[in-house]
Amino acid sequence: MSVNKKKKKKPNRRNVRIYSVIMVLVFILGVTGLYTAYSHLKEGQKGELQQVADTQGKGNSVKGSIERPEKAVEIPKVENSEKNQPEDVSKKSHQDKFMNTEAKKDETKAEEPKNEKVVYMTFDDGPCATTPKLLDVLDKYDVKATFFVTAQFMNKDDLVAQIKEIHKRGHQVAVHSYSHEYGQIYSSVDAFMEDYKKMDDLIYEATGEHSKIFRFPGGSNTGYNSSIRDDLLKRVKEEGLIYFDWNAYDGDCDGYTGEDLIKRAVQESSYTNRSILLMHNIPGKDTVIDSLPQIIQQLKDAGYSFRLLDENVKPIQFA
Repeated sequence: MSVNKKKKKKPNRRNVRIYSVIMVLVFILGVTGLYTAYSHLKEGQKGELQQVADTQGKGNSVKGSIERPEKAVEIPKVENSEKNQPEDVSKKSHQDKFMNTEAKKDETKAEEPKNEKVVYMTFDDGPCATTPKLLDVLDKYDVKATFFVTAQFMNKDDLVAQIKEIHKRGHQVAVHSYSHEYGQIYSSVDAFMEDYKKMDDLIYEATGEHSKIFRFPGGSNTGYNSSIRDDLLKRVKEEGLIYFDWNAYDGDCDGYTGEDLIKRAVQESSYTNRSILLMHNIPGKDTVIDSLPQIIQQLKDAGYSFRLLDENVKPIQFA
């Protein structure tokens, strides 16, 4: 007895292909949709974050935001008189040599008007035989000066008489040194103070007043006092003594004479509104006295007045 077995129906290859294509398309569309949705979500979050950042960057526009202060920049204070100074070889070399700096002044002392143009004329190392001639020139031009005096060119009686005359004519008399011997003066702090006192005693004998100010021989930063400088400056401060250096120099002890000396003195005095001009009154330096009328006149024409140094004037100090 034969049995007719049903033959299995073979799947239609065409239908399989169509089905496969449909499934692939569905998968692709699904993936694309998910990616698109994810991209929109990410862009939305990014936009929100950027909006928050922009809003916070505006500081106070958002309640509760923290405003970060800008970094503070300290700008050095420069006096108007020091700005845009003309370049000059003599000025540059002078500053390189001495490295001038102005010391702070006691706040209780009077300050000079900042816009006023002032020159403090100073003469070191005298008096000597030419001092009377120098005093006559100053009188003629109605200028008062400060004399930092020594005892190296005159005997005691003549020295006292000359200091008395300087004081009588309205000039300032102050200690420079007694001997002006650097090696001796700067051999120790005590040696310096001993020399100082000897000169101060002579000034007191001549004027009835002690020296209110002084000038170190060679300047406060001279190499001769380097080994004792710190202790010396401390001692000077303890004694209540005020010392003055300078910020202008006529070059007389560096070989400047005549027109060159006049030009340098005027030029260096004109760099600022407040100058302490260093000159010397010593034998063999008559060129300083001869040049003085033109120096005074040119500075007056430039608007400068002349004053005396005293304990109320802001000092210029190298050390």
